Amino acid sequence: MAILLCLLPLLLVLTLTTTGTHATSKPNIILIISDDQDLHLGSLSYMPNVQSSIISSGLLSTSHFGPTPLCCPARATLLRGQTAHNTNITHVGPPGGAYRKFLNSGQMDSYLPVWLQEAGYRTGYLGKFMNGFNSRTPEPPGWDEQDLLTAPWIYDFNHVVMRRNGEKPVEYPGWHQTDVLRMKALALVEKFTEEDGEAKPFYLEIAPVSPHVRLGGFPTVPLERHKNYFPGVGAPRMPNWNPPDYLHQGKPGWVGELEQMSDDVIEMVDKSMRARLQGLQGVDEIVDDVVELLEKKGLLENTYIIYTTDNGFHLGQHRVPGGKGLPYISDVNLPFAVRGPGISNRVSATPQSHVDIAPTLLDIAGLPQEDWPEFFDGRSLLPEWQSASDEEALLTNHAVLREEINVEYWGSSTAPAGPYTKHYQENSHKSLRLVAQGGKHGWLFNKWCMGNFTELYDTVADPYELHNLAMKPDKETKRLMSRLSGLLLVTKSCGMDTCRTPWSVLAEAYRNSAMTGPQPVLQVPLLENTFGTLDQAMHSSYDDFFAQLPSPGFQFCLNYQSTSNEGPYFPPESEDLGRRFRRAEASIESTEGMYYTTNGTLYVESNPDEYFGDAQQRHASIDELHAIARTLTNEEMGFEVKIEGCNAPDSACWELFEDD
Repeated sequence: MAILLCLLPLLLVLTLTTTGTHATSKPNIILIISDDQDLHLGSLSYMPNVQSSIISSGLLSTSHFGPTPLCCPARATLLRGQTAHNTNITHVGPPGGAYRKFLNSGQMDSYLPVWLQEAGYRTGYLGKFMNGFNSRTPEPPGWDEQDLLTAPWIYDFNHVVMRRNGEKPVEYPGWHQTDVLRMKALALVEKFTEEDGEAKPFYLEIAPVSPHVRLGGFPTVPLERHKNYFPGVGAPRMPNWNPPDYLHQGKPGWVGELEQMSDDVIEMVDKSMRARLQGLQGVDEIVDDVVELLEKKGLLENTYIIYTTDNGFHLGQHRVPGGKGLPYISDVNLPFAVRGPGISNRVSATPQSHVDIAPTLLDIAGLPQEDWPEFFDGRSLLPEWQSASDEEALLTNHAVLREEINVEYWGSSTAPAGPYTKHYQENSHKSLRLVAQGGKHGWLFNKWCMGNFTELYDTVADPYELHNLAMKPDKETKRLMSRLSGLLLVTKSCGMDTCRTPWSVLAEAYRNSAMTGPQPVLQVPLLENTFGTLDQAMHSSYDDFFAQLPSPGFQFCLNYQSTSNEGPYFPPESEDLGRRFRRAEASIESTEGMYYTTNGTLYVESNPDEYFGDAQQRHASIDELHAIARTLTNEEMGFEVKIEGCNAPDSACWELFEDD
């Protein structure tokens, strides 16, 4: 017994330094981000592993929003903690955005993986990074391990091509993209947790493409083992689904001009819904396997697992057969769930956004706030996630008082519906959502580039956004619109503190205005002796102030952000639009390498009627995957000759090639 007592301290040390090293270190973080997944069509209900492994053990947000309903701007926002008007990544192709523009702007010199490395984390990325990443582009910095889907094959589920750590692209014939990502994710978790030396926490981002449509707007391709799931399921018929004329007349531009969907289009929409749910089964299996591996290693309770998507999706809402890029609820209110240390099981209605994710992850990583970048437009959500209720969060974290969500979009939009797919050029809009605590009020206020068309919806009384109150506003509605217009004037070009507390910009302007006199006696408590919420700003004493503010809008419909096109700016210095935190984007790529082959022809996908991912591949090993892997040739990548005189390894020689 005496010997055993003497050995106990040693046994304890051995336990902590072997099986429990990660349990006493900083928490690990895994972010799983699907592509174009809906919240309001009910897709989460068809993902049992997300439900059982994340939602039932963590926080489900019903008020998480994407600030730009398009993938490249949304992903740049997530990685930088800035709105799209400050990253200037505003679309999926030039001149608005895509990978080369993000790279050339220098914003990847200071973004999420770099900051997490500074905090002592290993970093890894798997899957879709951004449109335009191809065999010619340099790899994104900051990732200890990266294995990225490579254009023009990104949206070809049956033709998987990936680049690992900047090496030549590798093809995985006979495998479905989602299975490849699942197996690589498990292998990377193993690598991060079994390397010799001092244990370090890790951050891993897993980015499957499903349920995104294929090129041409055709439905996603599920794994073979899921292709017959959910027979008879179609798009949900909500009140805003294919609405009649009397409910559609308040819509702007091309949306308002749409005819009701025909039976053939409806059949395609329902087919797309089934394919989306089938495709998400593979993503759900990624969640299942990753959670199981973490639990097996004793790491689950010290790991934050976040499940979300880049933007939402609509199927038949407002007569649009499919797609994203609209300001309506289906496109911007996103699936979001998180489990991890200090988070209890609950549903939260606290407004939050993708712009808040980066500061939250730095908070989790323990990086001191003085080491955070000064340009963050968002805030840490960790205190709210770890609160027992929204009411507790309100008492302990005053930032929860934020009620406004900024949404913005530039350029064209596509309505994918297979052979009925259409493209619409004029789709730019600036939008403001008010999401008040407790749901006591909710508003959607839109300004479109088409004649500065205005929309206003009461999202509590009219959750399907069918009755445009801006068409024939009464006196009280006009007063409300003046407040929302003033707030949009700030949020459309805000930066840093003005994004976190936009009401304060207007309140300061009011205090400094010539309209001095006795302060109004209000029925609601004031912040800093003026208004800080919509309820407070609605007092009649502020009518003249809001009435004299300029109106936000556009001069023209452009497919990119233009300072001269989107004024006025309030305050005037907000016209900077984040320029001092990025370089001017030179040598922005063409569409070559994104959706086109090297000879300039549109990429033709593999046979979509062929299915990979049977029951046997569900449990295949990573060695089996590596056994069939094939490195692409220089000719296949568009490199017919090596650089003359280059004596470095081949992987370095071809990397030096630039676009023509």
